[in-house]
Formats: sequence, structure tokens, C-alpha cells
Amino acid sequence: MWKYESCDSENISLHDHHIDKIFVNGNDIWLIFSEGFDVVKTHPLNDTGKSKHTTTSQIILRNADFIEEEEMDFVSLINSTFSFEVLDWTMERNIENGVITLNGEFTEWSDTGVKKEFAQLKFTCSDFLFCWNDYSEDAWFEGWSERSE
Repeated sequence: MWKYESCDSENISLHDHHIDKIFVNGNDIWLIFSEGFDVVKTHPLNDTGKSKHTTTSQIILRNADFIEEEEMDFVSLINSTFSFEVLDWTMERNIENGVITLNGEFTEWSDTGVKKEFAQLKFTCSDFLFCWNDYSEDAWFEGWSERSE
């Protein structure tokens, strides 16, 4: 289904990009970025010579579980209309699994209006996979060092 699949988290930038759908597929959780994320120029699957922004992309969390937070109910989350802007994220790994923590701004639209708040999404998983099909444009930070001189 995907042209590119990679577990190289060092060369993917999620900063300022939005998760706007979450699906559960068997034991896996899919984090959907309808407007993509960034693949830095040093990524082995990026042969463009520039950091690039992708088209629709996703992260597949294998054998995953959502770690319930007091303010965030997973069933409500996957059934709501929302956007989660990733500001930073971490991956902690051990022999058996990893914990992915995403921090950012959660925006939810409902019949009662729009709710925005800082939030954290936290998952355990045995493995993860970044998936995308194409590049749409240069990443927002491409050429940043040349612009700031």
C-alpha cells in the first residue's frame, strides 16, 4: 500500500504536523497525518538531496496500546473530530517494546464548539513504521541555515 516504509525515527520530523485520524487495526494503531510529515535529507529513502514534506502519511504502531491519561479517553479520541499538532515526541525502547510519547496541541470540534488544550498522547508498541507515498514540497526547515545567515 505504501511506496516508502521506514523504522528510521532519527530522520523523520513530526514537529508542527497534525495527526487528524487514529485507527485501530487488529493489534496495531495507525496515526494518520493527512497533510504529511517531513523526511530529512539524510534519510536513506530520500534521494532528493533536500529535506522534503510528504503527502498523506502514517505511523503504524505494531502490537500497540494507548496509555490512558486522565484527560484523554482513547475510545472518545478515535470517535471524535480532532487535530493533534505534534510539538515534540520521544521514543523510549527496551528489549520487549517501546513507549512513544507525543506532546502537542489538541484541538477537538464538537456540537458544543472548539476545545484547544495542550495534551500528551502516549502509546506502547513492539515496533513502529513510518509510511508515505510521495513528496509534495520542501520541508519547512529546508534551507533554514542559509536563510538565517
